[in-house]
Amino acid sequence: MLNAKRTMSVAVLSFAVVAGAALPAGAATRVAPKQYFTGVINGIDGNTANPITIQMACAGPESSGHPVAGQTLAVHQLFPPTPDGSLGYTGNDAKIGVFFKAPPPARSRARTSGSSRTFVRYDKTKSLPTSLTLPCDGTGTVWFVPIAVVPPSRSASVPVQFVSNGASHGPG
Repeated sequence: MLNAKRTMSVAVLSFAVVAGAALPAGAATRVAPKQYFTGVINGIDGNTANPITIQMACAGPESSGHPVAGQTLAVHQLFPPTPDGSLGYTGNDAKIGVFFKAPPPARSRARTSGSSRTFVRYDKTKSLPTSLTLPCDGTGTVWFVPIAVVPPSRSASVPVQFVSNGASHGPG
């Protein structure tokens, strides 16, 4: 009887391992209410005091340009949820918009207008739009904002450093 239980336990454990391996790698979880999150730029978690570099296509002394192609944005859910740092909180919302200018004011019932990208899944990478016009150099903040901006939701702020690559590339 003991050997039968061991055999059954090994079989169940083996099935669980095989079934787990069958899940798609990096399956993205849906954004839902009451979750803590951070923005991710170029694969770097934005819950940091150190600015994340955004490469800019600028020629000469221009004060603004467009992001270089191949850069990415995402949102990442944080476990365990803590209210520390610059974390965002979805509150009652289930979408997160990305804003490179000032975020929409609280209670604005903003939809996605002004957002460069909108996320409904965590860890699903999207391209940083090359059509944006941003500073060629200096620092700034990218805002990852629960939509529809109604308390108790809270934006995640991600510090960025714009760096000109000195080449001229049009928006793509």
